[in-house]
Amino acid sequence: MSHFEIDWETVSLRLKNVFTISRSSRSEVPVVILSITKDGITGYGEASPNSRYKESSETVIKYFKNIPTHFWGEIEAPETLPQTIAELEKPVVYSAQAAIEMAWLDWWAKSQKQSLWKLWGHESPVGPVTSYTIGIDSPSIMQQKVRDASEFPVYKIKLGTDQDREIIEAIREVTDKPLRIDANEGWKTVDQAKREIEFLATQNVELIEQPMPASELELMKKLKGWSPLPLAADESFTGTENLEEIAEAFHIINIKLMKIGSLIKAREVIQQAKKMKLKVMIGCMIESSLANAAGTLVALQADYADLDGHLLISNDPFSGLKVNADYRVCLSEEPGFGVERVSL
Repeated sequence: MSHFEIDWETVSLRLKNVFTISRSSRSEVPVVILSITKDGITGYGEASPNSRYKESSETVIKYFKNIPTHFWGEIEAPETLPQTIAELEKPVVYSAQAAIEMAWLDWWAKSQKQSLWKLWGHESPVGPVTSYTIGIDSPSIMQQKVRDASEFPVYKIKLGTDQDREIIEAIREVTDKPLRIDANEGWKTVDQAKREIEFLATQNVELIEQPMPASELELMKKLKGWSPLPLAADESFTGTENLEEIAEAFHIINIKLMKIGSLIKAREVIQQAKKMKLKVMIGCMIESSLANAAGTLVALQADYADLDGHLLISNDPFSGLKVNADYRVCLSEEPGFGVERVSL
């Protein structure tokens, strides 16, 4: 019986523009690409760790190094992946777990000579329209970023600054397209959040993502009861929380593979959310086409997509993920996730 050859590589994804949210700015983002090879077939996974969740490329690599050699031989079917991975060393590094599951699923589907979307029973590889993210900058520069991305039908606007209204007013000078707002925990009180939401409710805004800090769940419950716009949980929902309690505070959950650590678990959470009348967005960190293809697979069951990480970078190490003419994320017919490693 042949064994998997395991390897990994850190790749620094270069952003086309400095990417700023309410708590940080970045021009490059290190991700770790995991490859597993057996029987002449290579499966790929990607970890894009985020310091918000106390993860880094170093913690990811340490996690990979501590995987026992017998681990890969214990995976018998896709359904066994989450439990087998859960038995690995603690503390958990969720982005590393996502990469492990991603790599195995990619390898498994390639070994079946099938695309994962077909193996998972989907009739179409086309997901929701993806938003295009405009990071925080001066109002005039954010205007220009919108002009430069004029082909996109909906924008995700990062807020959480002392210039939020000026930013939106500036953007409204150059486009009337729908906006999704992400405050990244930037509004600290209910009164501040209400003032901003009242204004945004007049600006053709679809939803507000994470208006207040994740620690303020009780205040978010009050805000949900009042809000004229749907509220989406991002930092408030990693995948370990009580979903019923999250539903008391938000209308939408944003599932990111790097937070939840598993495509299979994400798919299960989507089904639970639907029973609770929660809508689902599939989001991403700054990621390549590989991780965004994995996100697209999950997004085939979701209401919203924010899967533009690969569109924000200038050195994508994978190719094959597309957006169609309507700017819906779209997987290819190729085996696995349908993406290929490219030379940089």
